[in-house]
Amino acid sequence: MPEEFKHIVRLAGKDLTGEKRVQLALADLKGVNLNFARAVAYAADVDPFVKIGGLNKEQVERLGKVLKDPAEHGIPSWMLSRRKDYETGKDLHLVSGDVAMATRTDIGRERRIRSRRGIRHELGLTVRGQRTRTTGRKGLVVGVQRKEVRIREEAAKAERGRRGRREEKGEEKEEKKVEGEKKVEGKKGEKKVEEKK
Repeated sequence: MPEEFKHIVRLAGKDLTGEKRVQLALADLKGVNLNFARAVAYAADVDPFVKIGGLNKEQVERLGKVLKDPAEHGIPSWMLSRRKDYETGKDLHLVSGDVAMATRTDIGRERRIRSRRGIRHELGLTVRGQRTRTTGRKGLVVGVQRKEVRIREEAAKAERGRRGRREEKGEEKEEKKVEGEKKVEGKKGEKKVEEKK
């Protein structure tokens, strides 16, 4: 008795659409392209052009095993996404969440050792040698201001400066008045004390 058609197939931590062919459904996984998906299907003895929802449980499990360790199932190392891993030295293939995590750890390591790439990552600059003179300005004003606008802005800035200086002078005068009043009060108090004696 044939198994019923599954509209959602769970594989490598992601729900895949059952209506898609095996090759295209596997390519929906992050870190798997069409060529690698076809190689995985052939390594698992599954027809890549059959709809993935029509596969039985055993075939889906075989696909999962091949995705976990493709090198062990005969897929060549040049197809893998992370060859000569930094920590283990092995040829690995990362899928779904592992891809983002590995990228994050690699960038963190570069920043920690203060390499050129790490420093440029920290500063938010381009890392792979692209030109930065004209592109990637990220919200800064680009172009030349018109002369009239520039003159108006400079005049406004100068006016603000003058107004600020006037306010400072006014504050100094008030402080001097307050200090003078305190001195006068202090002298009057001393005279009263002397008179009582």
